[in-house]
Amino acid sequence: MLPLADLAPDQLPSFFQNLVLNPKSLEVLTDLQAMKLALIEASKGVGFVSPNPLVGCVILDHRNRFLSRGFHSRVGEPHAEVEALRGLSQEQLKGAKIFVTLEPCAHEGRTPSCAKAIAKLPISELIYGIQDPNPLVAGQGAEILKSAGINVHLSSEYFSDRIGQIENDVLQTELESICEHFLTNYQKQKPFVSIKIASSLDGYLGLKSGESQWITSQATRDFAQILRASHDATLVGKNTVLKDDPKLDLRHPRFQSKKNKVVVLDSKGEILKSKKAVQLFERHSPENLIWVVEEGFIASEPRAQVLPVKRTTHLNEVLTGLWQLGVKSLFVEGGGQVLSSFINEKSFDRLYLFQGPLLLGGQSGQSWSEGVKVASISSGIRLKNQRVIQLNEDLLISGTKAE
Repeated sequence: MLPLADLAPDQLPSFFQNLVLNPKSLEVLTDLQAMKLALIEASKGVGFVSPNPLVGCVILDHRNRFLSRGFHSRVGEPHAEVEALRGLSQEQLKGAKIFVTLEPCAHEGRTPSCAKAIAKLPISELIYGIQDPNPLVAGQGAEILKSAGINVHLSSEYFSDRIGQIENDVLQTELESICEHFLTNYQKQKPFVSIKIASSLDGYLGLKSGESQWITSQATRDFAQILRASHDATLVGKNTVLKDDPKLDLRHPRFQSKKNKVVVLDSKGEILKSKKAVQLFERHSPENLIWVVEEGFIASEPRAQVLPVKRTTHLNEVLTGLWQLGVKSLFVEGGGQVLSSFINEKSFDRLYLFQGPLLLGGQSGQSWSEGVKVASISSGIRLKNQRVIQLNEDLLISGTKAE
């Protein structure tokens, strides 16, 4: 998932180029432009909607003229459809079309059912991106709308004879991407795991001497802060805490009111037992610090939640424990040994690779994949749905793990 709304127009993936990002009232849009704009809207909720999905909505009138747009901005607050409908009259909505990235909800939770609310309106069509995997919705939202006489279409089917197959496939990929945390949570009952790497062009995190600041630019580090905020928790290993003494908090201005969780892999609880003064204890409350240790090392700890596991190297066990603690998405920031472990065990879903325009060389550089081992090229760990974004002088390469 890329926070599309935080990218400049010329940084957006090619699929979004030439999109009308700020349409005027009653400006004519194509159906595809409306769905693309809904995707941009959805990403505006990054960092504040978990465990809910990111959702965006665009409404066109009966002549395909732009009426409004909206997004789900915060958990517990109105959904994207409600925000987009706000202020529109029954007259404006006669024969209108709604484009929404996820099937409207059918159930009553923190907020009323969007499907039931829309069913009372004089709209003619609703096109939704993907079916909600939540069994409380899963097709029921669409059925409520169909029963009200509204023409309801799944996006992939609606666009199948309107655009080319390749473009339709890319649209489907983007729709799944914006909702990937939520989809993985429901389909696999596990946290969505992203790994983040900042490296030189030749693949080094820093120098063997320990020097690592700064390989990438301030603009890239600011963007990485947005990605950190888009996940429930950030994970590092014990060595990163001892070497860098990081804060791992949210320093982007948009997230000053948000408190994130931090996970530390420390098999023997060495940092806890040493009572070493580290910034994590100053910056984060105990309920937001999760210390993963092996069973028998730490009984209780007032400065953090302790998650005991049989082996901290058994990442599936670690992820299961984090899931039980309510962590729906995890941002793995290193160091090299931890990154290699997640890659070796294929315990990640997405990779974010930031590359600065410099070379450090094998004689002096420390590789981020130093612990990764494959038996052959054919058994290498492949990515799919790659995106390359220019961030000032740096590059961001992102993709999801191929199954």
